[in-house]
Amino acid sequence: MELFYSRDIALGSSTLDRQESNHCVKVLRHRCGDTIHVIDGCGNLYECVIVDDNPNATLYDIKSVTEGYGSHSYWLHMAVAPPKNIDRFEWFCEKATETGVDEITPLVGDYSERKVFKGERCERIIVSAAKQSHKGAVPQLHGLTGVADFIKQGFGPDTAKYICYCDDVEALGGTKIHIREALKQAGVSRFAVMIGPEGDFSRNEIALALEHGWQVISLGDSRLRIETAALTAVAAVYLAS
Repeated sequence: MELFYSRDIALGSSTLDRQESNHCVKVLRHRCGDTIHVIDGCGNLYECVIVDDNPNATLYDIKSVTEGYGSHSYWLHMAVAPPKNIDRFEWFCEKATETGVDEITPLVGDYSERKVFKGERCERIIVSAAKQSHKGAVPQLHGLTGVADFIKQGFGPDTAKYICYCDDVEALGGTKIHIREALKQAGVSRFAVMIGPEGDFSRNEIALALEHGWQVISLGDSRLRIETAALTAVAAVYLAS
């Protein structure tokens, strides 16, 4: 079953945009009377019937709606510093979407090599991954955000906040535990996880995180690339839920 995407279908739209229409009619060769399935990016799957197979604006009638299509039992916000090679961040966004993530925020911190982020291509990759993996919801991609600003965000007490860090934190008055143990102790189903740049977070950033109630975590003994560490965290939450 192929999925198409329309962010406006829940607002009453009955046409696919030009890109989706072209894929539907010219590539997949759907015609009037065919049944297609459309996601709205908010978790709903619509079963529709094509009434006009225009390759620029395919018109359809909605027959039924399935809520919570391809949903997961937790909420996960991944904040990740994009590496110098942006392809690796895009790979992470694709695989995280396939696994299960709700929001993604690219970070810029004290040791970041990449300080500019343009999200248009990444958004397209996320939408494609959601369709490919049969998710009704499309993860929200935020703009580039400073580490300190993200740390200070007002996550409520129902959200477990984790920051990955390679070095010890005892001198800063904190403790570090493995993500597996952190998830066992969480007692909640909402998570925010921060992954730093190639040079990791600075000690000042870790101190700030501790001050604002973030738990420092480890992903194990291996030294991982940014995108590998980020996907490992996503997989850990997915498998623990």
